[in-house]
Amino acid sequence: MDKITAIAIDLAKNVFQAAAENDLGEIAWEKPLKSRQAMHKFIRELEPPLTVVLETGPGAQAWARELQARGLTVKLLPAQHTATHRSGNKNDSRDSHAMLRAHHDRHVHPVPVKTQEQLAMQALHRARQGWRRRMTAISNQVRGLLLEQGVVCAKGNAALVRKVDRVLEDATVPIPDRLRDLVAELMGEWHGHRDRMARIDGELDTLSRTDPVARHLRQVRGIGPIISTAMVCKEVAPERFANGRQFAAYFGITPSQHSSGPKIRLGRMSRRGDRYLRSLMIEGAHAVIRQIRSDATDPYSRRIQRWLRRSGRKGAAVRLANHNLRVVWLLLKHPQMRFRSNPHEANLGTAVAEAAVH
Repeated sequence: MDKITAIAIDLAKNVFQAAAENDLGEIAWEKPLKSRQAMHKFIRELEPPLTVVLETGPGAQAWARELQARGLTVKLLPAQHTATHRSGNKNDSRDSHAMLRAHHDRHVHPVPVKTQEQLAMQALHRARQGWRRRMTAISNQVRGLLLEQGVVCAKGNAALVRKVDRVLEDATVPIPDRLRDLVAELMGEWHGHRDRMARIDGELDTLSRTDPVARHLRQVRGIGPIISTAMVCKEVAPERFANGRQFAAYFGITPSQHSSGPKIRLGRMSRRGDRYLRSLMIEGAHAVIRQIRSDATDPYSRRIQRWLRRSGRKGAAVRLANHNLRVVWLLLKHPQMRFRSNPHEANLGTAVAEAAVH
């Protein structure tokens, strides 16, 4: 192992493929590992200094933590970027070669290796997201079923619940009993998901108050317990980004670009990066905009009012989400900073994230 500088391991459930690279950048050897026991034995034989390259996927975080416990340097690369370095047809051997090539690409940034606590917090968000999608699907289904019977439900979950309760209780509404029982069963599932989400929201609120990073991010208007804990799960290293603009671009809240030479063409929002966090940031921005009064005169409100006049409500929400992400980058990079929506109200000597964004 003295001449081996990097090893790429193509992960699967029970079968693995390892490829080693020497200091000249050449493939020194390849080895299939046909069981998890063989994989564990192989890891115990590795000695630092050595870089082990993995690809994101099921089980990658657990293997990365085991490798780090051996004192090895682990690079966990995004699967969509390593695939661009693969030549020829797809198989385990070529996948491991592609990972070694992506390991040398400076534009492919590794994914952080997360702790078990962060993964547990992330699991809460994943479960909450799944229940929310299921609630949306059920509500749309119930609306469609009732509309076929001539029963129209207004927008919003509260209006749907009130309408369905009246329909189920009123026997004079001309819908078949079989459909009435089906709608009651669907709404029972909907209420169950809502109660589960409420419990998860309460747990995330508690975590956001106990975790120092999440509590620090909750200073920003538009960032609450959901967004702050989701940012902690993301484990974003602020030093990876030169400025807040690049940090916002990482989440896709910047215009897409199709430029050539002196012609600069900017398009719509790129929508790259973490879709879940991006949607949460825009939802939080909408919540802030709803609280802005039309007669407000403070600088923070006046700026949002200008955005509303120029870009409309949705465009202003995207602008505010972009602005909040830049503030988040500053707060992550400088934990001593305090957020003030109006920097002129801050005490002398207090670091103000808002002022640094201007």
